[in-house]
Amino acid sequence: MSSGLTVGIDLGTTYSVVAYIDPATKAPKVIPNKLGQRTTPSVTSFLPDGGVIIGSDAKTREELGDADTVSFYKLEMGSRSYKVNFFGRDMNAAEISGRFLRELISQCEKSAGAHIERAVITVPAYFEDPERNATMLAGRLAGLEVLNVINEPTAAAIAYGLKETEGINRILIYDLGGGTFDVTVADISKDAVTVKGSAGNHYLGGKNFDEVICTWVIEQFNDRFGLDLSEDKEIYNSLLVKSEKAKKLLSSSEYADIAVSASGYSDRFRLTEDIFRQLSADLLDITHKTIGRLFSDIGISWADIDGVILAGGSTKMKMVPDYIKKMTGREPLRGVDPDEAVAIGAAIQAQTEEYCHIKTLASAEGSHTSFLTGVDKSNYNMSLLSGAKFISDVTAHSLGMISVSEDGRRFINDIMIKKNTPLQNAQVVKRRELKVSKSGNELEIYLLQGDAERPIDCTVAKKYVFDGIEYVAGGKTLLDITYRYTVNGTIDINAVQTENLKTLGRREEPVPDDMSWTTGIPEVQMLTNFPENEGVLYLALDRSGSMDGSPMQMAKQAMKGFVEQFDTTRINIGIACFAGKSKIWLDATHDKKAITKAIDNIDKCDLGFATNAEPLSVMLPKIRKYRYSPFKYAVILTDGSWYDGADVKALKLKEEYIKNEIEIVGLGFGKADVFFLRKLSTREDLAEVEDISGLDRMMLKIAKVIQQEN
Repeated sequence: MSSGLTVGIDLGTTYSVVAYIDPATKAPKVIPNKLGQRTTPSVTSFLPDGGVIIGSDAKTREELGDADTVSFYKLEMGSRSYKVNFFGRDMNAAEISGRFLRELISQCEKSAGAHIERAVITVPAYFEDPERNATMLAGRLAGLEVLNVINEPTAAAIAYGLKETEGINRILIYDLGGGTFDVTVADISKDAVTVKGSAGNHYLGGKNFDEVICTWVIEQFNDRFGLDLSEDKEIYNSLLVKSEKAKKLLSSSEYADIAVSASGYSDRFRLTEDIFRQLSADLLDITHKTIGRLFSDIGISWADIDGVILAGGSTKMKMVPDYIKKMTGREPLRGVDPDEAVAIGAAIQAQTEEYCHIKTLASAEGSHTSFLTGVDKSNYNMSLLSGAKFISDVTAHSLGMISVSEDGRRFINDIMIKKNTPLQNAQVVKRRELKVSKSGNELEIYLLQGDAERPIDCTVAKKYVFDGIEYVAGGKTLLDITYRYTVNGTIDINAVQTENLKTLGRREEPVPDDMSWTTGIPEVQMLTNFPENEGVLYLALDRSGSMDGSPMQMAKQAMKGFVEQFDTTRINIGIACFAGKSKIWLDATHDKKAITKAIDNIDKCDLGFATNAEPLSVMLPKIRKYRYSPFKYAVILTDGSWYDGADVKALKLKEEYIKNEIEIVGLGFGKADVFFLRKLSTREDLAEVEDISGLDRMMLKIAKVIQQEN
């Protein structure tokens, strides 16, 4: 790895900060911009020659109404519709952020006297997949190798976690930035930061507090002079700037005067702390309700919180620490600068990831784990930074896909991974059914983020098209769909066709602007629910000649009694028969009537007289496709010995059954060999041989055991 610096970047809505770990002192340091400022306004001015001006200089241009200056573009990260034109070129939020970052990094390199190559960039915890991908793109456009994107509250917890901690402290991180609000609960111990849950609001931040002040000033001016200034964009923008300055002044003063001049009229309006609190009460209440939702999600209350960390410049408003004290009875925890905590935490994480070569390990192992998501910390040198801790984060959103409801009448959000799932557990495989034709089968999967039942009420983050789906007899195939969080909080999806264990080809396509079709009746090829937590069991009956007559009738009766013991909404039952050959008589199904009918007609399964075939070979591929079922059984009923190597072949197949976690139970009657059946069975405790009249009792015993164990 080259000698360039690795940094943490708080790419904020209103202000951005860059920090790194000083190699000499191993302490985190903020890198100032060219003006010596530790925080840089996230404002970008574009110039005719293609250059840019950022920070305070750009903010001054914005105050003067410069049309080629833009701010608050972070709020549009990942948006397909957001475009701003500068000198004939349309740019989206990621491209604007990339230009801002490139200039900021250039200034920081001059201040630090070193080249910056790699970074961990922070994002609001409630950023979804498009925003996270857009943030990584912005970093790459700035010429950086983006090691990771991590949640801002988690980064603040990392920074606070540098303090020596005894026991486990449950900390709430209250992160109110310029344009977003996040709240996170984390357990911080001597060795680890374990995030328990996060919630947030994309569109609540310091900007909203500026706006309520601005609106109040306009109302005061209108009451005094009868003039509405809200329609004059230049005056409104100027008042927003003055409102922001007044807000900041109130953090250290009891009042702030705001001067207004327009249309020959001038006046000065005094904003007191009490007035500001009244104006902002609804905004503060939003943060209160957001915290309440998070507490409800993870099952805690304020009484469970040991302390509160404030992050984000907007927490300097007096009302925020006062609110925290009211809720907890204690002052917020000190020792972390709200403006710099997120960047410092990102710098710590960046240094850790670089040192541990996490990116290389994750790629080589094909794993979704990292230092952030749960790798055994004993693998790493934790002495790199005094106080550095093992980090475990959670998912911020529920992830689902568009599926068809069981009645086939509507589209639903089929949730795969629930929000606040620990990232190390955030990989889920679910089986779904798809109708297929003779050729040209493709499947569209729309990645949904959100908890709403209707897809239209969720965020459609991505669209994938899977191809190479082969035709299956009966026109229905079962697909195993895998959702997996990556180390940087983005989502990966793949699909496997169960009948042939084939991993399907995948391509990504743009998400359509119009998703209103999801509110109609399903007519497109789409996945349908294949209930999870289902078991599978195949009953294989020896159909050799010695079974004719009374033994057959008693065996059929015992089999039907066995089936009746099960709730077939939770188990698929199939029927096989064997003698001179072996055959699947009925594919596993939930349909109890079909199962009973197959048993009634099994005496019509004519496969020869002697038992020189085994049933395991025909049942294995049928049971194996239920790869993720919680229990899988093959129950074999036989009345004699197996000839011509059928017994040897069956014992070899037993190894495959064990490998696929399929239980074998051999039941015998008549002249069956009890020693062979126990050797064949993976559940020797259930293998028995009795008179045919005892078959019913043996099968009821097995049914009871399966029910109890599963």
